[in-house]
Amino acid sequence: MPELPPPHRAQDSLEHAFQVLTSDTITAILADFRAWLTALTTEEASGGTSAPREESLGALTQPRGLDLHTLLGQFVAVRQEVNLQTRAVRAQQEQNAETLRQLTAALDALQQGQARSEEAQQQAIDAAVRPLLKTLIDLYDALALAEREMRRLSETALAKREQPDTALEAPPSRPFFRLFNRKWEREREREREREEGRERVRQLLTSLMTGYTMSLQRIERALRQHGLEAIPAAGERFDPEHMEVVEAVTDSGRPPGEVVEEVRRGYLWNGRVFRYAQVRVAKG
Repeated sequence: MPELPPPHRAQDSLEHAFQVLTSDTITAILADFRAWLTALTTEEASGGTSAPREESLGALTQPRGLDLHTLLGQFVAVRQEVNLQTRAVRAQQEQNAETLRQLTAALDALQQGQARSEEAQQQAIDAAVRPLLKTLIDLYDALALAEREMRRLSETALAKREQPDTALEAPPSRPFFRLFNRKWEREREREREREEGRERVRQLLTSLMTGYTMSLQRIERALRQHGLEAIPAAGERFDPEHMEVVEAVTDSGRPPGEVVEEVRRGYLWNGRVFRYAQVRVAKG
């Protein structure tokens, strides 16, 4: 069996500092130690004894066998090896823990940097999109106002159409009234032209209302695509965080604090107020 390193040979011990002390390693060391002891016992039994040693006190002599000092030295070496292996494992664990801590800190810093970069990029995009959204909202308000006016004109035109027209009485067919017959025909022709003109106006108003409605729907879709949503106002309770009062209405028949009418639509952008809703609120 090869000699185990004595305790004072630190250089040989450092070669094993980073080896992991496992169950197989311990078994191999004990097996080598057992083989060494067996070899010594076999050598002594075969007659290979050392020369007799003179004792200082008399003529007693004894054969030189297994030395207790050597045995204790081997045990000390084994213990030192176990301690070195234990310290090496502990140092490796501490080093792994420190490496893991540094990697975790680096990952956290990377995630925070990425979050800050995404936030700055989103802020830049919001700053660029905000004027466009404001323009779209102003355009929507203008089209909504025009659509309301067209609807009012159309309702007025329909109301006039429903009123019965005064029918022109046909004059007598006698020759004396021929002059009146020509006048009656001219009045009837002008009335027919006025009716055709009113019909064309009604058709034009209907077409304009259809165009306004389609334009408003298209703008609403564009606003929703950019994260804008309208603030519910009419019939809701007054919300000071999302609404502004332009008038307090008395004798409205509504409970106090309820929104009677929406004067200007308000919007939320990604959960934040983009524009406050202007409303009329019932007063108690």
